[in-house]
Amino acid sequence: MTLSARELGDETGASLDRVEWLTSIGILKPSGPDAFRSSDVFRVKMVSALLDGGFSEDLIGRATAEGYLNLDASGEYLPHDPGPRSERTFAEFLSWAGPRASVLPALFEVLGLPEPDPSESIHANEEELLLSFLEAWSLAPDEETLMRAARLIAEGTRLAALGWTELLDERVAEPVRERLLSGEMERFPEEVTRAFGTVARVAPRLVEWLSQRYLEQRSVAGIVEGFERFLAVRGLVPAPPPTAAPAVVFVDLSGYTRLTEEHGDEAAVRLAATLQREADAAAVTGGGRLVKLLGDGAMMRFPDAGSGVDAAVALVRSLREDGMQARAGVHAGPLIERDLDLFGRTVNLAARIAEVAGPGDVLVTAAVVEALDDRGRGFVGVDEVMLKGIPEPVSLFRARSATT
Repeated sequence: MTLSARELGDETGASLDRVEWLTSIGILKPSGPDAFRSSDVFRVKMVSALLDGGFSEDLIGRATAEGYLNLDASGEYLPHDPGPRSERTFAEFLSWAGPRASVLPALFEVLGLPEPDPSESIHANEEELLLSFLEAWSLAPDEETLMRAARLIAEGTRLAALGWTELLDERVAEPVRERLLSGEMERFPEEVTRAFGTVARVAPRLVEWLSQRYLEQRSVAGIVEGFERFLAVRGLVPAPPPTAAPAVVFVDLSGYTRLTEEHGDEAAVRLAATLQREADAAAVTGGGRLVKLLGDGAMMRFPDAGSGVDAAVALVRSLREDGMQARAGVHAGPLIERDLDLFGRTVNLAARIAEVAGPGDVLVTAAVVEALDDRGRGFVGVDEVMLKGIPEPVSLFRARSATT
């Protein structure tokens, strides 16, 4: 797809004079008279950001002429053609799309994108996506559900897209940038620039592939469970056994603040990375999931008390082998699960237990011990403990295997 100078200006908010200037200094290289490429959109936006940041046109022109500013490969950041714009304004689209479309302006805010100007048009494929979103959630009981759906897709996509580029910048680009600034190198390597373009192309494809696999797994599990329950209530198969209460595990790193003060922020980052890696592994092995990281801690969810205790013990032990002291709290009970996060008394109690555990300890509640009937795990009772925010003392037990 080629764009005229006016269309390029519409895509970027740049004036025709700016487009002409960028062409004159060689940032833009149209393939013919008034024939710009879709990848030029990113180049114009990048230079506009430099100008908005206080860099003068003279400085940008000189840097381009001397080869210090080369945006030839930057078009790879836009691997997909934005496509044509709609023939109607955004306001006309909202009116045409029906009553539920009134949520779309707020949707852009939740997605972290600028709300379109009502008097201007958006791309035709964007209209299609927004209509598909409304159709997908047409049975939602209220607008809050749509906002939650938008927030989930935004958070996941932002983590994948920005997380990848920030990781590449941290591990690859920043060391090269330091060498460039120190005078060790004359030019920023083209292969590093190309690597960002490759990431920009691969990340969306991987997200699409993984999304399909995750949805497939969830659909199969849901259909099997639903079909089993359907047959059971009609007496065609035995009723499934009662579902065990899920378990919540909190794990904290002991002495995290002291280690950070003594060894600096880089040490803190390494500790957090190790915690994430080991918590992920423990959660997957135990059939649970890592819900979230909490700086110097992690929250995990498991299908039952046994898998929760085993994972907590394994995680504390593996962190000790990595030279890190950790402590854990485990409680089993009802949960409120919303947008892949956990809420409720079970969560609060597990967190408070971890706070009072000593280095290397895995402390559990009586509910956990009763659910397991001890089963050889070797729980040892400790004194009743008053926990912050809990009005009554709580009986706790220590998993002896955690310290052996």
